[in-house]
Amino acid sequence: MQMKENNSINYSIIIPHKNSPLLLERCLESIPIRNDIQIIIVDDNSDPEIVNFSEFPGLDRFNTEVYFTKDSKGAGFARNIGLSKVIGKWIIFADADDFFNICLDKKMDEYLNSNYDIIYFQTNSINNISNKKVESRGIEYNKWLQDSIKKNIILDEVRYRINPPWGKFYSNELLKKHNINFDESLTANDVMFSTKSGYAAKNIKIDLSYLYCSSITIGSLDFTNDLEHILPRFNIALKHFEFLKQINKKKYRINIFNSLNMLRKLNKKNVLKKAFHKAYRVLGIKYLILDLLEILKIKLHNLLWLKRV
Repeated sequence: MQMKENNSINYSIIIPHKNSPLLLERCLESIPIRNDIQIIIVDDNSDPEIVNFSEFPGLDRFNTEVYFTKDSKGAGFARNIGLSKVIGKWIIFADADDFFNICLDKKMDEYLNSNYDIIYFQTNSINNISNKKVESRGIEYNKWLQDSIKKNIILDEVRYRINPPWGKFYSNELLKKHNINFDESLTANDVMFSTKSGYAAKNIKIDLSYLYCSSITIGSLDFTNDLEHILPRFNIALKHFEFLKQINKKKYRINIFNSLNMLRKLNKKNVLKKAFHKAYRVLGIKYLILDLLEILKIKLHNLLWLKRV
């Protein structure tokens, strides 16, 4: 479908997709029909046994572009393809198995001509099997946003720890000016994207509206703990630390023992040993000890809680 002229598109929505056409259809249906929206769907080599490509969601939808890749490089790669196609003033991200809440249309009108770099919104969650509301995957993110409003500041946690790209409006100008893209790894591809954009943003708005519903699906990457998915998380956690070290924000690092513990459970002793030495070289003994103490503190808290109940 031929797109509108660049100056008539205000919002570009990027949706990476793999093997979930019904949920993708739900996501598309949650996006308002507007002349100023560009929707970009990038399929990451879906299985033809699961997806009917001749009836792929979005092919006949107004102002929607669909791109098919044969690389299976993950959501970061797909999102980068989407970024190369955007023409809107604002960029919005969605995962194919999630959807937008009804306030999206209103918020698009509200911020259409604003000059913010990033607008952060609260998010809620449902279980994709039961369709029932569950505790938000972004519950901690929501708290940081609420605390920012209460204290009338933008907390550093908002800038450096809200990793998912969804639940935000990004200024296209900001991302282009600072050449901010996604890591093309199978997991944790959004960590550096969100951290770098949060650091570069000078004018941030927090809106406590629940813009986005991030669903919980057993078997998604959040629940995938094999070597192929753990190692990228580990390496990007180190990359994240090195960036925060440069800007003197090491406090907001990702706890490296989360990945090391996952490697331990896989019983890959040689891999674990190499990973530990690499973590030691990057973090140093001080931050390794601090991360370990934090993990032990959490385990002790959980143990005491279980004893009380």
